[in-house]
Amino acid sequence: MQKSYRQSGVGMLDAAPGTYMVHAYFDDNQVDLVKCNVIGWQIAQDRRLTPLVLDPRAVDEDGWVIIHPDGRVEAEDGRNWPTEEAWLQAERRQRRSAA
Repeated sequence: MQKSYRQSGVGMLDAAPGTYMVHAYFDDNQVDLVKCNVIGWQIAQDRRLTPLVLDPRAVDEDGWVIIHPDGRVEAEDGRNWPTEEAWLQAERRQRRSAA
């Protein structure tokens, strides 16, 4: 059995049904969304929440973005948007300014 040195959490909460972690991939004017069900939240010792998903590598990569059941979108760094479309527009603007 492989030992994990990842810091453990102090608790867990269930995620509301319809909560998804999402990644947006842009190709020209097309957007491809990849959604993953969030089944719960891990609470770290410093009180940060980490989404629990079936593929743990999804959380370890570039940071996460969550779509809540009410349509709000929230990023790991605290940014948030009222809708999925508002989030996608902000991502497009950010990618254009970085190019």
